[in-house]
Amino acid sequence: MKIKKYKAPSMPEVMKQVRKDFGTDAVILQSRQIKSGGVLGFFKKNYIEVVAGYDPDPVKPSNKTAVKKEKPVLKKETIQENTADGSHSKEMEQVYKLLEAQNRQLKLQLTPEEQLVYDSLTKQEVLSDIALNIVTEGNKDAVSSEGDTANRLKENVNKQLAKRLEQLQTGFTYPHQVIQFVGPTGVGKTTTIAKIAAQMQLTENKSVALITLDTYRIAAVEQLKTYAKILHIPVEVAYTKKEYQEYIEQFRDYDVILVDTAGRNYRDDVYVKDLADWIHPEEVTNYLVLSMTAKPKDFLDIYGKFDAIGIHGLILTKLDETEQYGNILNVVFQYPDIRIGYMTNGQDVPEDMIHPTLKQLKHLITGDKQ
Repeated sequence: MKIKKYKAPSMPEVMKQVRKDFGTDAVILQSRQIKSGGVLGFFKKNYIEVVAGYDPDPVKPSNKTAVKKEKPVLKKETIQENTADGSHSKEMEQVYKLLEAQNRQLKLQLTPEEQLVYDSLTKQEVLSDIALNIVTEGNKDAVSSEGDTANRLKENVNKQLAKRLEQLQTGFTYPHQVIQFVGPTGVGKTTTIAKIAAQMQLTENKSVALITLDTYRIAAVEQLKTYAKILHIPVEVAYTKKEYQEYIEQFRDYDVILVDTAGRNYRDDVYVKDLADWIHPEEVTNYLVLSMTAKPKDFLDIYGKFDAIGIHGLILTKLDETEQYGNILNVVFQYPDIRIGYMTNGQDVPEDMIHPTLKQLKHLITGDKQ
């Protein structure tokens, strides 16, 4: 068997050299990533080193079974070719898996300019596959354009973000009189409801009534009653589905009825189902309240769970408690037509509430100062 070592900046270039010398019958014996070149140990570049072999006189099968037509090396069909004991097949299968993993890794390699933008997005907790998608799409025009590639790339990435966000809707709208605020524990639903009630009453001149279904936490009931007293707004506590319907009828003359639901474990399917059963979807507007401090995966999982009851829009809380806003882009990729009604950035009622704009959201995601 003839054996030769090859080195090139990428796997496709290495394989081009291998095929030139040995054709498609070559066998990859070893591959690894190395650093080479540079000056005085600095500025070394990444290379792929491959050891390939070729047997010009392979042992022919002793039986009379027709020999299958040879297939190009590195294809799964080739390395799974049957042997006497199967050991060679297993070894080549492992080589194939390693090469596939290495190829995936090589595809993720970025230029320094791309890496900077990618890092800035992942620092904002944009999921890695989404960040890579944004950078890749943004770089298509940047590399073919004249001028500073880094600035062109940044400009194109901003265009990609704007394009992704253009389907997003902003503004607090409610096609129904009854507005339910749902979400997991600890996201600030009760305080958020007080802010919205004050906003509606003081700036929109709406007549507002409150109902709370959160009978699991006495403190939540008392907190809402305190806000209602300050704002001179009626409030009722519903312990059953029947009471809930009665209070809705009682407040029919009001412009809007804001409902504080119980914050529970969102992974509890029974809780989410019960919540949906309390009122018909066609009679209510549901706003999901989520904290910007949530982990990216949890953020998407929560939305997915509550989406089953019909979510009209999002309210994002605790912007002042984090510096990472990638969750906004993550959820837009998953649910492109969502609405963000309000964002909150503090505990003061009603001051700490933001009416989001697409420009503002883009600035948050990129980490740029406005």
